[in-house]
Amino acid sequence: MSERFAIVVDGTACLTPELERELDVRWLPLHVDIGGDTYTAGVDLTPDEFYAKIAAPGVLTGTSQPSMGECRDVYDVIAGEGTTKILVLTIATELSGTYSVASTTAQAMPGTRIEVVDSRSLAGGISLIATAAGRLRRDGGSFDDAVALARRMAGGISILAVADTLEYLRRSGRVSGAAALFGSMLRVKPILEVANGLVYPIDRVRTREKAVARMKEIIAQRIPAGARIYACTLHTNEPARARALGEWAQERYHCVEHWVAEAGPVIGARAGPGVVGLCWYRDGDEEARLAAKPA
Repeated sequence: MSERFAIVVDGTACLTPELERELDVRWLPLHVDIGGDTYTAGVDLTPDEFYAKIAAPGVLTGTSQPSMGECRDVYDVIAGEGTTKILVLTIATELSGTYSVASTTAQAMPGTRIEVVDSRSLAGGISLIATAAGRLRRDGGSFDDAVALARRMAGGISILAVADTLEYLRRSGRVSGAAALFGSMLRVKPILEVANGLVYPIDRVRTREKAVARMKEIIAQRIPAGARIYACTLHTNEPARARALGEWAQERYHCVEHWVAEAGPVIGARAGPGVVGLCWYRDGDEEARLAAKPA
């Protein structure tokens, strides 16, 4: 019989409703600021509502982490169901204070064992760690095994994405190494990489179509055709382009796992609409990281 434990992700994760139900993944709320109003992503703000609200010129957006009270509410609901072990996966500490809040709140619940893991990533990076932990639990793995797996996968998920602009990331201070792209270069389509908790622009192309093609070239350079991968395709209000990118990935690679998902208002507020990207890791990485000795 599988050991009972809960898996919690923060509001930057991007899962389909089917995966969320199948693997029983819970959520920590994150908030989106639009002008002078604050909303809770997935509670009183859907992606469609978010993009409609920011369509007006000059609208400023921001995000904020959950409060300790909100974290406590999530933990209390799970503990009230009789589950005393919780794995929490959060966005990288460089990008949000969610890890700190989740960890501090966990210390105030001595009757429940809560392990908070900094994913060193965001969005699809968190999501792919969550699905790996969910499969491990489904297959009879222990809570300790799931925590070890999550810690070893942290920072190991590859993410490449094309954005319409760096303006949203520039405003939020969430992009590194991009000084040369600011100003007149804001009109190009940047190709971004998320690595070890930071977002880097690694190339820039004049049109969106050429940028997506260039991103595919980079992915193809990093993963040989036919390789077995676990992957998800994410987007911010670009479902058609995301589906096309996902179809390309599935045609080129053996996708053991793949889904397409809207990244949600929290990512949209920081990266802007028009983002499409692929998140992945190679088959066997889970077992290799689990078997590896601690550093």
